[in-house]
Amino acid sequence: MSRRYSEQVEVRMGEPMTGPLEGAVGRFGTVPTAFIWRGRLHVVTAVLGHWTQRLPWWRGAWSEGAGTEVQTELEQDVWRVEASAGRLLGAGVYDLTRGEQWRLLRVAD
Repeated sequence: MSRRYSEQVEVRMGEPMTGPLEGAVGRFGTVPTAFIWRGRLHVVTAVLGHWTQRLPWWRGAWSEGAGTEVQTELEQDVWRVEASAGRLLGAGVYDLTRGEQWRLLRVAD
């Protein structure tokens, strides 16, 4: 089962431990290693995938700067990770996205 969210999270980045992107730091830089969601630390046990998705132009945010309107980024990085909030809680699959800020998009139990 999968649930959609759009909640801000705090993400810690580092070198991948396991999964398809293990040892891929040279290509991707660092990857999510942990994140805090709803006050609970989730430790990433595997990075399952990474891609870039383009947002529809009409969903872009606009901001004013120096008397002109500037459109913010319409592309965002998405990381699919397996993570757990503790030994007694099962692992889940989480989609994290980085645009202007980190957000949790989807959780699959």
